Order: sequence, then C-alpha cells, then structure tokens
Amino acid sequence: MGSPLQEAFIKNHWNDLGVGIAIGVGGSLDVIAGERFRAPPWIRAIGLEWLVRAAQEPRRLMPRYLSAHPKFCLLIANAAVNRLKRRWIIN
Repeated sequence: MGSPLQEAFIKNHWNDLGVGIAIGVGGSLDVIAGERFRAPPWIRAIGLEWLVRAAQEPRRLMPRYLSAHPKFCLLIANAAVNRLKRRWIIN
C-alpha cells in the first residue's frame, strides 16, 4: 500500500481493526519476499537507503520523491554529506 496510504488506512479504520497497535510495513514485505533488496550497511549508515529504493523503482518513486519532497531530499543529501565528513574527520 505504501506511505501515506497505509497511514491513512490505519487512521480511517482504527476503530474497526480492534487492535492495540498497527504498523505500516511499507516496502518491508517486498524485501522479505525477495522482490527488492536492502541497501548495503554503509549506505544505510549514512541514511541513503531511500536512494537505493528509488533506483530499484525509479518510475514509481523518483517522481514522488522529487516533486512532493524536494526540500526534504536536499536536507537528506546535506545530512548524508555532513555525516560522511564527520566520519572522515573523526576516523
């Protein structure tokens, strides 16, 4: 279902679900089923796993990331660069 649809579904059907907790798993099922793969640990460590997901499904994800969240994408890229800089300086 993906975000934000899964969150809207949970919110709209919360009373009908009859549960104490609900978690949207997003792309986790695709990874478990072997349809997609996770990014290598070093990419996850710098917070760029979303970029690997976008590379696996560019037609579906890139328009969403670039049009709906351009400022977020810039902030994430900047944070990743700063994190890498800190690692190189400290290590």
